Amino acid sequence: MSESGVAAARALSHLTAEMLPKLSADDWAADSACHGWRVHDVVSHMGFFFNFIADPHLVLPENPSGMSERLNDAAVRERAEWSSTKVIDYYQEQSTAGLAALEALQSEEMRDVPVEMLDLGTYRMAQLSDAVAFDHLVHLTADLLAPYGPLADEDSLGDAFDTANAIDPAIDWMIAGLPQMCGGGIYSVLERPVGLELRGSTERRFVIDLDPDDKSVTVTETDDLPDDVATSDARAFLRWGTTRSAWRSVVDISGERGHLAAVLDAVDIV
Repeated sequence: MSESGVAAARALSHLTAEMLPKLSADDWAADSACHGWRVHDVVSHMGFFFNFIADPHLVLPENPSGMSERLNDAAVRERAEWSSTKVIDYYQEQSTAGLAALEALQSEEMRDVPVEMLDLGTYRMAQLSDAVAFDHLVHLTADLLAPYGPLADEDSLGDAFDTANAIDPAIDWMIAGLPQMCGGGIYSVLERPVGLELRGSTERRFVIDLDPDDKSVTVTETDDLPDDVATSDARAFLRWGTTRSAWRSVVDISGERGHLAAVLDAVDIV
């Protein structure tokens, strides 16, 4: 179960709902750090993700690519001309409905039901709360708020902005997604196990390895790391793991750099 993911999604959505009415017209029109999206677009996307979870009958935009990011772009285009007031109302309505759905999906009857998410892979229903926590945390800290985005920095939001309880569910989603979203690229370059050590906001260690039986990539959480290890600040992983920044400036390498570089270059989590 991912009750921690539900709690993180709830806290981040509450923060977002509190922040939105305070934005100026210039804020809404500003370019975010998410390529091609304004602040307006990022917020409408966050509402759309909740809408997707809450309404199984939602009519999705045409998406012949079959790719989740192109679906998100199409949904943003559909809402691009909405007023900021309409976007705020949409976000508040859908976040309320979405959070109720996430809570329900933690039930024994629903939590292990598989859900296919286009090119992102297949997950358990309970993991959708981790996905929302990840989506909100990344968009808030890497795309909207300074120093990377155009809005006020985290410190100006005071004690209300606390990511400590959101970082682990966000990383849980990234680790669950890594073999499915990046497995093909990693499989072709992974010669032996590599370790990923995260520090700072949380302390976690993983081993990325191959499963030769079904030719797939596996990720296991363990303190027993191999010789080749990439060490990163956990918050920085949110950015370089989604290719918003280069890993080379923030990751410490122990072991064979060429091997680790090939693996890290293949990481692109959505």
